[in-house]
Amino acid sequence: MSFLYPLLLAGIAGVAFPIVLHMIRRHTRKRVIFSSLMFLRTTAPRLRNRSRLEHIPLLLLRCLVLCLLAFAFARPFLPQSVAAKKPQPGRRIALLLDTSASMRRAGLWDQAVEEARSVLGDASPSDRVCVMTFDQGTQTLVGFEQWGTMELPQRVSLATRSLSQVSPGWGPTNLGQALVAAAEAIEDDEINDGQQAVTERKVVLISDLQRGSNLDALAAYEWPEQTELEVKTIPPKGTTNASLQLVTTRDPLAPARQDDGPQIRITNSPDATKDRFQLRWANDANAGTSAEPTDVYVPPGHSIVVQAPARPDSARAGRLVLTGDDHDFDNSLYLAPALEQQVSILYVGGDDANDVKAMFYYLRQAFRDARGWSSQVLPRPGSSILNDADLDSADLVVVTEAPVQGSIAALRRYCESGRTVLLVMKSAELGAVVSALGGIQDLQTQEADVARYAMLDSIDFQHPLLASFSDPRFGDFTHIHFWKYRRIDPTGHPQARVLAKFDSGDPAWLEIAVGRGTLLVWTSGWHPSDSDLALSSKFVPLLYSILEHGGTLAERQSQYFTGDPVPAPVRTAGAGTGLQVHKPDDSRADVDVDRRVFTQTDLPGIYTMESPAGPRPFAVNLSPNESRTEPIPIEEIEKMGIALKPVSDVTPGTALTARQSSFAQMESEQKLWRWVLVAALVILLIEIWLGGWLTRPATGSEGESP
Repeated sequence: MSFLYPLLLAGIAGVAFPIVLHMIRRHTRKRVIFSSLMFLRTTAPRLRNRSRLEHIPLLLLRCLVLCLLAFAFARPFLPQSVAAKKPQPGRRIALLLDTSASMRRAGLWDQAVEEARSVLGDASPSDRVCVMTFDQGTQTLVGFEQWGTMELPQRVSLATRSLSQVSPGWGPTNLGQALVAAAEAIEDDEINDGQQAVTERKVVLISDLQRGSNLDALAAYEWPEQTELEVKTIPPKGTTNASLQLVTTRDPLAPARQDDGPQIRITNSPDATKDRFQLRWANDANAGTSAEPTDVYVPPGHSIVVQAPARPDSARAGRLVLTGDDHDFDNSLYLAPALEQQVSILYVGGDDANDVKAMFYYLRQAFRDARGWSSQVLPRPGSSILNDADLDSADLVVVTEAPVQGSIAALRRYCESGRTVLLVMKSAELGAVVSALGGIQDLQTQEADVARYAMLDSIDFQHPLLASFSDPRFGDFTHIHFWKYRRIDPTGHPQARVLAKFDSGDPAWLEIAVGRGTLLVWTSGWHPSDSDLALSSKFVPLLYSILEHGGTLAERQSQYFTGDPVPAPVRTAGAGTGLQVHKPDDSRADVDVDRRVFTQTDLPGIYTMESPAGPRPFAVNLSPNESRTEPIPIEEIEKMGIALKPVSDVTPGTALTARQSSFAQMESEQKLWRWVLVAALVILLIEIWLGGWLTRPATGSEGESP
């Protein structure tokens, strides 16, 4: 016999109450009938305490009633009945544990691990369980197949041991992708394991469910109807969370202001209880001498932009620290020195540099020097021979005139090394150059017949080159008119991808993969005789998108977020020499030379890429989305077609363990307390009858003479 609430058995001590009443009860002396009392003096009856118990059966019954009441409130149950329970059908459970950066807040991780252990301990022998963790990606700690091959007594202990080997990282939260991966894992296991029938499919999510979680993957996924989602939200100890991030502009033509320091945006959480913070430079080896802190006032749910405090050496990398909130996981901002943007554009064409209607003039105006930016546009006539040395210093090659045969071979090698060539077809004769550079045979080109003007249609905003125009505010190209263009037919050439079409259906912009590089083909020019593209607001952003797509701008970037790929310098990527990166934890990692990218940005801090061209420092910071720590309304997940169990908040010290949960289930099934109350009621009726019988009046008058 066991009890669900054993502390209530202390109520048995109440049996002392009827015993004390029996001990202190006062009685008068026995009444004696006398013939005449007129000559006696009236006095009060004499009372005496009785120190011995009377009516022992009645006392025992009353004590037993109190004991049974305490016994019933303690909720008794029989543990041995568990063995007699019928085996329940198996369940498939995918346990998802959040290991993103927001879980680094004080107390969250310990609560999450304890709740995960509770879920694992509640699994029955017939269940199949999968344990997964997620941040920006999803990792499987224990798969369904591995769970099935484990010995029954070792399943929970081995799975719990795997949880002790993980901890929250610094990556952003991709909750949508994690839920999709868990649901697909359950479906895959159901297909592969056809021997075991299940009655329940469930995904158990253990997370802080913060607002910055990415749910995009759920929008394009049809959630299985039979799969249920159970959310266990881990609440933080404090709600005030302030964060800071660098305010940058992607406009290279922004006016320079030499006296400006870094602009910092400080954001306070909507559910915050504090609004005053301090901003200062960290006093470490990378930041130099620490300056006096700057007081900042940020109301809950608001953000402000402030000037960073001055420091002696602004040319070195440093770290800004924000203090005053409840959580410090996102209170550091690493800043690397801005790199000078030096871009060289090679223009292959015969335009006159002084002709204001020529394509070269507009190209040179687009790449003007600006803040942190210096560029040069070098003209080369098509009749001159280009060699590898000429092309090596060029970040982008623009071809508007058919080059000689020797130059075509050099341009093709330039593309194959991972560079970008923009070929603008001023005439249909350039179709032969497209065929030679792109390796496309039988490419037909001719001058198009345009009645008045053509307009762009079917623009591929999903392509990285045009992704910056995907916002409806910037994606309107209807005001651009094309008076002339060349008709080209890329049908049957799988390496050619159409990025935009004219309203006639003819391709306007094409991308052709050449080795690791790209050949971009525009079938119309931007000079006034072909179009008014150069006069539109889209012209300059398009050119800079081409530079960024080719990696020219990206490799000079100095600020990244955790998980972002960092491109390697283009000129050293294909040289075969290994590039190394010195990480903030003093470890070193190699750059993937073939992919020209460094992907191990898993820690915030200052990184240094070491290359033959010299060291290149860059900063990696926490994603701003991780600082949005206010919880997501559960309705946002439910409206995506997911069947939800009621959301449960895990409060420290109140969560039942798996053993306690099973005890509560056994007590609820047996309900022995009902029978205890019935027994107490029966004994109470007997006590009432016995008490009445013992106190009944005598049948005859005492002292009456016969």
